[in-house]
Parts: sequence; structure tokens; C-alpha cells
Amino acid sequence: MVDAFKDRVREFYLQPAAKLNKDKEAFAAGVLCATTVDFLAKISIGGNTGERIKKWLGANIIEFGDSELARRFYEDFRNGLVHEGRIKNVGQFSYEYDDLITHLNGVMVVNPRVLLERIESSVERYVNELQNDGPAYRRFWSTLKKDFRKDVELALR
Repeated sequence: MVDAFKDRVREFYLQPAAKLNKDKEAFAAGVLCATTVDFLAKISIGGNTGERIKKWLGANIIEFGDSELARRFYEDFRNGLVHEGRIKNVGQFSYEYDDLITHLNGVMVVNPRVLLERIESSVERYVNELQNDGPAYRRFWSTLKKDFRKDVELALR
């Protein structure tokens, strides 16, 4: 199941985001990155959406160790994109700055290429944890059975 999970994350999220980054499609790549964070937080942490995403960001991407930045990403980027199809509070995705997060007069600018790199690293760490930590694997398996019951039933046939 861990290999199937890794393949799905790579094929559904990481590779398409990398292609978008290569083509300099910052908004689309950023949307896919935000969706990936949402999915990974659901699988690895669970619980309340906002709390799990902010917690996942802080635990997996050093720049989001500042809880205010994690909150802004969750509210302005993730929620804005998922609920309104836009980034709120003038936030934006851009390749113009090398850092993951740049602040310009109160505007939060996120580089989707760097964000994807951080997400890819976190996926590798999580997969390694699943392969080497029994309790982590049991939580993972429990979440899969609950949230993806039909998918799991088909995979086990």
C-alpha cells in the first residue's frame, strides 16, 4: 500500500505540478501544490481541516514553522483557491523570487517551484516513516480504509 500511495501522489500531484512549473504556469502549479498539501495533511494527520493543514505545514516545511505564515497560506491560498478559485488578500504564486515565501508590502508571494521541492522532500520522509514505523503505518492504513474504502477494496481484489 505504501508503494501504491507513493505512486499515486507522484502521478496525480507531483509530476503534473513539476510539468506546470517547467512551463512557468505558476498559478496552476501552485493550485496543485495547495491540493497536495491538503491531501497529505488528511492522510498523515487527520482531524479538522484547518488545524491539520497548518500543523502539516509547520511540521514539514521549515518556512511555515511560523504559525502566522501557515495560517495565511491556509486561509488565503488553500481556502481562497478551494472555495473561491482565487488567492485572497492579494497573495500570489510567482517565480520572480528565489525564496519560498516573499513579503512585499503585506502581500505574501509563494514560489510554487520551491513549494513543490519542499512537498517532494516531505513525501519522501513520510514514505520512509511508513516503511519503518509500525504505529505510523497503522494510522496510515486506518485512514486509507476509512476514507478510501472503495479504492482499497478494489486494490485488494
